[in-house]
Amino acid sequence: MSAAPARITPVARPGSAATGSAARGARGTALPRLRLVRQTRAEAARVPFFAVCAGVLLASLLAALGLNTSMAATSYAIRDKQAELATARQDVESLSGRVEAASSPAQVMAQAAELGLVPNPGLVYIRLSDGTLVGGQ
Repeated sequence: MSAAPARITPVARPGSAATGSAARGARGTALPRLRLVRQTRAEAARVPFFAVCAGVLLASLLAALGLNTSMAATSYAIRDKQAELATARQDVESLSGRVEAASSPAQVMAQAAELGLVPNPGLVYIRLSDGTLVGGQ
């Protein structure tokens, strides 16, 4: 291929007015018959493209808005659950303190005395190594 422009040699139609000398170019070749061509509407082809672009942009903005709203709602739910967890932990600490106080040996003996129980004077322990009883009378 060369960089030279292509030469178009028009062919005259038989019986047309272009066959006369007035329709011949400077080199003696017949000039093509010229006619009016309607201008294409390039703007009409751009409208659907811009509509699609605007639709994609609008859809992405709405998706980002929905995602942001969902994240904010989740954040509030997490904060509420953390507050509930802190309250539950305080309740557990309070109850475990009450259990420790109620299960101390002094408290158990006081409650046993209120019920009329007396300590056993002949308390006996079993030595597991040889199975003998230790203590008591």
